[in-house]
Amino acid sequence: MTRTTLNLMSCLVLLTAGAAFAEETDELVEKVAVRNRLFSTEGRFELGGNVGFSILSRLTEHYNLNLSVAWNAKDWFGLELRGGYALSRHTSLADQIQSDFFDNTTITQANDAADLWTMTWHAVAGARFQPFYGKINLMSELPIHFQFYIWVGGGVGGLARESLVLCRDRAACTEYLRDADGDGDADRLGPSPFLTETKVSPLVSVALGFRFFLPFTGHSVKIEVRDWSYLDSFTIKADRVTSQGGEASPNAGITNLVQFDLGYAFIF
Repeated sequence: MTRTTLNLMSCLVLLTAGAAFAEETDELVEKVAVRNRLFSTEGRFELGGNVGFSILSRLTEHYNLNLSVAWNAKDWFGLELRGGYALSRHTSLADQIQSDFFDNTTITQANDAADLWTMTWHAVAGARFQPFYGKINLMSELPIHFQFYIWVGGGVGGLARESLVLCRDRAACTEYLRDADGDGDADRLGPSPFLTETKVSPLVSVALGFRFFLPFTGHSVKIEVRDWSYLDSFTIKADRVTSQGGEASPNAGITNLVQFDLGYAFIF
């Protein structure tokens, strides 16, 4: 997990600590509010949906759409299944690198870039630890009850990759990149003539978040920072004209996709 990811998750922890400190200023009222929870989740199921978008976009960006079903074994512990689809693409930086490298015809052998795999679909299962319960008074008549939670799990996902440097058909790649300079009518329509790959890969996901209980029984809103991790792979020392030869990078490492999620869950 990257240092930036840890910093983002630390911010959520600090928010929780700040809320807990604020509660101490009205100790008697807050003890009653926390003890008498607005809505107990123990023994209840929930159905929900999330929308996520990339926080740190370098070469790829993702917009995740998720559906989830969960069972809260205890008020402080739950199990959750999540599945969904991601709308993903290269960033403008990746497009610029691809275009600039293609124009440089003096290089005959190339190493592809790391962290170019994008998620298409995913299915994960995880455990949600939600031991912290509190209340924020936005107004004296409108207390907002919340839970802070930690989510840990894993599963599988479909990944797709488009090379930045390996082109299978130079004439087709020229046409494909033509609109980057504003000379065409379409924006890279059709399948990419650059080398593309797909695979199914294991995923690991970790999240920190808040669940806010709405005044209507059973309804809640969630915000979270979520990290998706999966194995990276790319080709080095390949013939850039034929996209042949080359070898797999021995130091591909792990790709971390950090997203901010907004979600809703109905508890019943």
